[in-house]
Amino acid sequence: MKAEKKIRLWMLVFFIVVGLGIYANVILDGIFIFDDFEYVVGNPFIQNLSNLDLSDPRQIGYLTFALNYALGGDDPRGFHLVNVLIHIVNTVLVFFLIGTLLRILSGPRQEPDRVEQESVPFLAALIFLVHPVGTMAVSYVAQRFTSLATMFYLLSVLGYLSARVRLEQSRESRAGYALLVASLLCTLLAMRTKEISFTIPFALAAFELLLFRSSTFGTRRFLYLIPYSALLCIIPLSIFGPNLGLISSGEGIAEVTRREKIYDLTERSTLQYLLTQFRVIVIYIRLLLFPIGQRVVYDLKVSQSLLDPWVLLSIGFLSTIVTTAVITWRRASAAASAQGALPKLAALGILWFFLTLSIESSIIPIKDIIFEHRTYLPSVGFFAAVSVLLVLGLRKIRTHGSRVVLTAVLAAVLAITLGTATVLRNQVWTDELIFWDDVVQKNPEKAIGYHNRGNAFAKLAIYDRALEDMNWTIASFPKNPLAARSSFEIADFTAENMAKTYMNRANVYLNLGLRELANADMKRAKDMVSRPAIDTDATQLAGDQYAKQGAYQYAIEDYNKVLDWDPTNTSVLMNRANAYSLTGNYADAIRDLSRIVLLKPDLLSALHNRGTAYAWSGKKGAAMDDFTKACESGYQPSCNSLAIMQQDKK
Repeated sequence: MKAEKKIRLWMLVFFIVVGLGIYANVILDGIFIFDDFEYVVGNPFIQNLSNLDLSDPRQIGYLTFALNYALGGDDPRGFHLVNVLIHIVNTVLVFFLIGTLLRILSGPRQEPDRVEQESVPFLAALIFLVHPVGTMAVSYVAQRFTSLATMFYLLSVLGYLSARVRLEQSRESRAGYALLVASLLCTLLAMRTKEISFTIPFALAAFELLLFRSSTFGTRRFLYLIPYSALLCIIPLSIFGPNLGLISSGEGIAEVTRREKIYDLTERSTLQYLLTQFRVIVIYIRLLLFPIGQRVVYDLKVSQSLLDPWVLLSIGFLSTIVTTAVITWRRASAAASAQGALPKLAALGILWFFLTLSIESSIIPIKDIIFEHRTYLPSVGFFAAVSVLLVLGLRKIRTHGSRVVLTAVLAAVLAITLGTATVLRNQVWTDELIFWDDVVQKNPEKAIGYHNRGNAFAKLAIYDRALEDMNWTIASFPKNPLAARSSFEIADFTAENMAKTYMNRANVYLNLGLRELANADMKRAKDMVSRPAIDTDATQLAGDQYAKQGAYQYAIEDYNKVLDWDPTNTSVLMNRANAYSLTGNYADAIRDLSRIVLLKPDLLSALHNRGTAYAWSGKKGAAMDDFTKACESGYQPSCNSLAIMQQDKK
């Protein structure tokens, strides 16, 4: 036993050294980036411990940010160090959790294989520690919510299983009941850290059902789950409680996040999200097996139908995995020997993967349909299953020493290959320009990358590149802000975000001395947030109907609303110009048509219509100039109008 304890101690030392080593570049050079500025740097509620809001759904996570700030201010190194330490603690917990599961699965009367008993937990924990897909949950400061919730989740499950083993051995075990209390406390902390913790009671119920079927307590053993089930109300209450008047609402970014969750649940399509998540889960599995092409932002289109071939293929693939896990469990249970412990662990790992992923990848719609950090907690089960497969591959080798050596070699290969990939991936978390350039290169059609890369260029005073990216972002603004908000692909195009882009470009113009352009963008930004979002398509259609009925003033009012949001919409400008002309307001009609001519010089109908407006307003010379230009470009109606004017002149 002393030798085993020494081996475990050295394993833990190894985890600490490797963890600090592969994340050293983030600890030393990591920066605040992306949502860090809202959740951490610009969050006044973490800058003073007395400001913390007890009604906050993620109170414990914010508390750790506040402690970080109290100890080191806004120095990112302290925040990154804590994130890495949490990750190392989680690695240790993965090691002990899988070891505990293996001992329970092996049973008290069976003599398990010691090499396998130590190899599987060690390999699973090692892969969890060094895998590059974990970088988003570790190197991204704001995603401490994920890694911290995972820590409490693992502590809760490990505490419960350890307690149940002791209580099976002795119903009067004080240590067993103490561990149950500690587990319950960790469940509470987890649920006050992030919503993924909602599945803890379900995970415990599954373990109770599968691992303790021969319990001395019989069906009464499920009574242990009652306190955990009672905690299920915490997360729904945190989200909906303020709206129901049950608890007070929070403030700042926490309240914004809570309201966004309610909007997601009530306004976004559950079916589209579910169908898309079948594909997303396949992507997660691919990343866990082959971590190539990682990205912070994914340009993934939402699935609209169950008959989508990629959806059907994904469902078939995932169903095969689940079916294999069920068959594996049943066959291993029928064998009733210590040899069946590993296959059972693999099946449990698959169960863990899908269960812990269910909050973010099922029927609960979330604005962002895919993020790599969502694999962090589910990867524990996935890596357990992978480790089982690796160790089972070594079973043919009968010599104890040979298996130990091969396991060590395998561990070294995994540590070096995956660890190197992690170090390289962490480079994007140390430089803002590298970070957003990586997003743009991998998602050339996503405006969020250009928006933020433009800001990064501006900070470096590279104004020409900043303007290129900001202009690209503005050109991609949606014509229907309301539809954009409820979509998944372009949900970031809120009025507030579009206003930020205009303000950022205004600041660039100011630095270049272009005050007139800067003032124009500042006005656009102010207008963006001061006017209500509208459905531009429906409003334009309403204006067209008014125009057909001769109610030109009402038509103009609707066209004005559309052009407030989309001032370059030439179709609406043309319709408004026609309405102005029909009411005798030729000056405004000419103004709109002149804007169209500037925006689309090749649109000869606009040039012709402006000539007509000039003619109606008595400006014959200007009218003939427009008709002549359009006629020379081959626009026959202008040639006809020009001929009539020349005839009248004679």
